[in-house]
Amino acid sequence: MTAEKPVQRLNTVNNAISLLTMFIKHDSIGLVEIEDEIGISKTAAFRLVATMADRGLLMRDKKTKRYHPGPLLFQLVRKSKVNDIVSIAQPYIQELAQITNESIYLSIRSGYKHIFLSGIYSPQLLKVMIPIGEETDLHIGAAGNLHLAYMSPIDVENYFKRKIFEPFTPNTITDPALFKEKLVNIRSMGFSTSLGERMQDSGAVTAPIWEHTEEPVAAIGIYFPMTRFDDQKKQHYIELVKTYAQKISEEVVLGRD
Repeated sequence: MTAEKPVQRLNTVNNAISLLTMFIKHDSIGLVEIEDEIGISKTAAFRLVATMADRGLLMRDKKTKRYHPGPLLFQLVRKSKVNDIVSIAQPYIQELAQITNESIYLSIRSGYKHIFLSGIYSPQLLKVMIPIGEETDLHIGAAGNLHLAYMSPIDVENYFKRKIFEPFTPNTITDPALFKEKLVNIRSMGFSTSLGERMQDSGAVTAPIWEHTEEPVAAIGIYFPMTRFDDQKKQHYIELVKTYAQKISEEVVLGRD
């Protein structure tokens, strides 16, 4: 049997994707923001936007000198609208938010990070609030752990080689062996939890959304303050989030077929 070989990622393509994800948070972007957020030089940022604008992925406003999504990008979005995971998931996100009275978020994996695409904040005064469009490392939080758990073994190994597992709270798992054990458990149980691992007073329960793919297309999660959480709610939230993840999965597959 041939051993699986690591796939070399192209930094330029990776930077272009990171640039496009900035539009989840911003209506327009400038060169300085691109430099700061992606971590590239001014020259590299200029070459990147010039190439993407030339190919129709970006448009430059002559007055503000800021960049907006280009016509080709809109055509691609229109083409794939039938399988838009956010549009499909939104009614279920709203329903789950009403049932739990907690914050609900939808995330996807993008490289070695996960991005929160959509969500609803809890109406309660004390709540977990995550900015839509925020990119976070995969080893941080319930959603990130879930996305990491379903990556290929070789990609997981590469991730562990690249990242330093810093403790955020006393509950943060920093031992690679224990973390890998957690990933195995996530795959076997079909859900992920983070209880005070990043912020001691917040937690989350997430489940995968599937299509005809080797790893989840997205994850949906319930996010809550630990002061409103106990063992009874834990089991209830696990059942709820798995049920709603399955509902969304069925509709995603139906839309694809």
